[in-house]
Amino acid sequence: MNTKSRIVQTAVQLFNEQGIGKVSTNHIAAAASMSPGNLYYHFKNKSEIIQAILLDMYEEWNEVWSLPEHVTLTQQHLEQKLLMNFDILWRYRFFYREALSLFQADEALRLLHTEMMNTRLVEQEAFIRRFITDGVLRIEADSEQLQKLLIACWIIANNWLSFLEMNGQPVDEASFTNGVGLIWAILDPYLVK
Repeated sequence: MNTKSRIVQTAVQLFNEQGIGKVSTNHIAAAASMSPGNLYYHFKNKSEIIQAILLDMYEEWNEVWSLPEHVTLTQQHLEQKLLMNFDILWRYRFFYREALSLFQADEALRLLHTEMMNTRLVEQEAFIRRFITDGVLRIEADSEQLQKLLIACWIIANNWLSFLEMNGQPVDEASFTNGVGLIWAILDPYLVK
C-alpha cells in the first residue's frame, strides 16, 4: 500500500471511530506511523484527505452500479448489488453521519458530491432498467416515476445510519445491513415472482 492510500485508510478508520471533528491531521499521521510532515507532503489539510476519501468511495461504487453484459440478471444479482452498496455505506459511515456539516463547510466537496449524485441517478436508472429488461422487476413507469423510486431508495440507504443512531438502536454492521430489507420492501411490489 502506498503512503497516500495508508493515510486515507487510516483517516477513514479514525473518522468512523471518533468523528471528523475529533481527528486532526496529527492524529492521522500518528495512527499511520508517520510524521506530520510526511502527511503534509501528500495532503495539505484534512479537507484534502476527505476529498480523497470521497473519490475513493465513488470509485468503489463503480463496481456496484456496473452489470455484466452477457449474463441474464437474476434477483440474486440485485441482492448482491444492494449488499455491496450497504457494505460501502458502512465502511464510509462517518461521511453519512457528517455529510451536511461537511458540505456546509466545504463548497467544493458539496459540488463534487452533487455532480456524483446526478451521474449516479442516471446510472441507477440504466441499472434498474436492465433488471426490468431481464425480467427481475416489472415496473411500468416513465422516467420521472422511476427517478422517484430511485430517490426513495437513495434516501433510505443514505439515512439509515442516522435513523439507527437517533433512535438509540445498535449501530453495528449487522444492524446497518438490515437497511437492505427496507430497500427490498420498496422493490417487493415490483419483483417478478
